[in-house]
Amino acid sequence: MEVTRVFLVDDHAIFRAGLRALLELYPDLEVVGEASDGEEAIRKVQEIRPDIILMDIALPGMDGLTAAREILNLLPTCRILLLSQYENREYVLPGLRLGAAGYILKRSAADQLLQAIRTVKAGRSYIDSAVTDLVVEGFRQKGNLAATDGFETLTEREREVLVLLAKGYKIRKIASILNLSPKTVDFHRANIMNKLDLKNRAELTQYALRRGLLD
Repeated sequence: MEVTRVFLVDDHAIFRAGLRALLELYPDLEVVGEASDGEEAIRKVQEIRPDIILMDIALPGMDGLTAAREILNLLPTCRILLLSQYENREYVLPGLRLGAAGYILKRSAADQLLQAIRTVKAGRSYIDSAVTDLVVEGFRQKGNLAATDGFETLTEREREVLVLLAKGYKIRKIASILNLSPKTVDFHRANIMNKLDLKNRAELTQYALRRGLLD
């Protein structure tokens, strides 16, 4: 019997413990590691190299979508199943577009989670039935995104800064890359946030993923 090696990423220790206890009831599943934030997950999975990562989106520090993108860059064959409380398009669509193999809600029944893990391990995608319509509509509207999301109002330099911010670079590092002063980079950052109506770095990263700027 082939055993699927699963890695858990969630900032709630009690939730991780419950997941571990559930999964270890099944002989074809083995929990091989855990992390409570995105940076810890990136570090550990490079050593452990699990088959599947159950990844929460709302994590302290580096959010789950950013961590998932970094992990897939490092380990392209790893399968990431996003496990989240969120069922709105701002989280679901960016997660799938960055390359996650599936999306399941935390309120799902245990048998749904097991089905999702086994489906993803078999090389197929899994989308929670509660968000299927949202996903279909979101991808249908992708072609109309440029006319409605403010991207065309950004200057070329602002677009460069947007991409680097979304990749997780700090202001001083971006200044060095673009040969600008940190003050100028921060000025561009403020303009970007204002033009695109974004409130924080997490929303900016989700926007870039949704826009396909990090492909």
